[in-house]
Amino acid sequence: MDQSTLAKFFTAQERAKLQYTCKTELESVILQMKSKSDHLDNVQLNIAVMGDVGSGKSTFINAMRDLQGDDQGAAPTGNEETWMEPTRYPYRALPNVQLWDLPGTNSFGFELNNYLKQVKFQRFDFFIIVSQARFRENDAVIAKKIQEQGKEFYYIRSKIDNDARSLKMQGADLNEGWSSIRRDCIINFQSVGVTLPDIFLISSFEREQYDFPKLKSTLARDLPNIQSNVFSLTIPKMMLEITKPKRSTLMTRVLLLAILSGTVGVVPVLAPFPVPMLVPVWYLFTTIVITVSGWIYLQKQLGLSDRLVPSLANKVTKLSSVLKAEMNRRLPRKISPAVTNVLLGITAVTCMITGIKHGFSPMAISIFGAVSSFAFTYKFLKDSLNDRLETGQRLVQAALSRD
Repeated sequence: MDQSTLAKFFTAQERAKLQYTCKTELESVILQMKSKSDHLDNVQLNIAVMGDVGSGKSTFINAMRDLQGDDQGAAPTGNEETWMEPTRYPYRALPNVQLWDLPGTNSFGFELNNYLKQVKFQRFDFFIIVSQARFRENDAVIAKKIQEQGKEFYYIRSKIDNDARSLKMQGADLNEGWSSIRRDCIINFQSVGVTLPDIFLISSFEREQYDFPKLKSTLARDLPNIQSNVFSLTIPKMMLEITKPKRSTLMTRVLLLAILSGTVGVVPVLAPFPVPMLVPVWYLFTTIVITVSGWIYLQKQLGLSDRLVPSLANKVTKLSSVLKAEMNRRLPRKISPAVTNVLLGITAVTCMITGIKHGFSPMAISIFGAVSSFAFTYKFLKDSLNDRLETGQRLVQAALSRD
């Protein structure tokens, strides 16, 4: 299961084609990804089954697979767990689904956040939380962690046959009892701000009773939507992989332009200016020319232009205004990179003028100018490159969204 995000959805040949196409045409990359997003039937879905020790999660996995506890290939059951690694079990009813039996959330004395790191919680696509007898604190915490990732889950109250026997002994109405249990689950989820999941009351030993048949049919029905959601969530990571070769090439160009900018900054020491105060002017002029030239070059190489939007919108049946708005949206940051770069340039020029007024040697001033020119050009172009790559990611997400 430890594979690249791109490899989860694309073959090696398709990945190579995406990375090659990305060098020249972003629109083609988006259309290839859209084609894949419309055909996710063969994509493997990894479902994590979670719960406290003794909640019945291993028995539940066996029930889903139509196995008894002593059948070959069945998940080991019991109230003690001796393994710390998630164990995978194929779900034959849905061939592309793998059920993962995770160690109990209260096993081995781990604090919950450390437990989630240990089992590599983020690598799973979908979750089933299994709980018995009552809603537990861990259930709420895990549910919030799942939804923070943008993923979904089912909530299962297991061993409901025990509740049924207890209700019968009390002479209580079973339907009212089930409604009371559901209300309790709903109230607890709402109290911690969790969007309500599908809730199932099941017995892993009475597989044709209660909500067990409904659970199976619901999972089969929801599978395409779950796969689509997983694909959408992984677009940023996939785009990082797709653009990695191109980013590496462009970062090399950025470095060369920064070196050129720094080299030009040394010119005054090689050919001293007759008017010393012209040195900052030279520094500022050459730095701006090289940096702006590099910025224009990056814009052309990344292929993000207003001309792209109408053509793409027509092919993915989206409104041009929606795609353009996503391209122009700026992610919130404490300090804008543009502001930082302007402040860096102003500081460098001010320091250079101050150095000249106080009689610093031409060598010292030129070295300072070279370093400042290099730093400004490198940071400005690197920030521009990263910003445009982020814009590309947002454009892809907007183009492939199912809203």
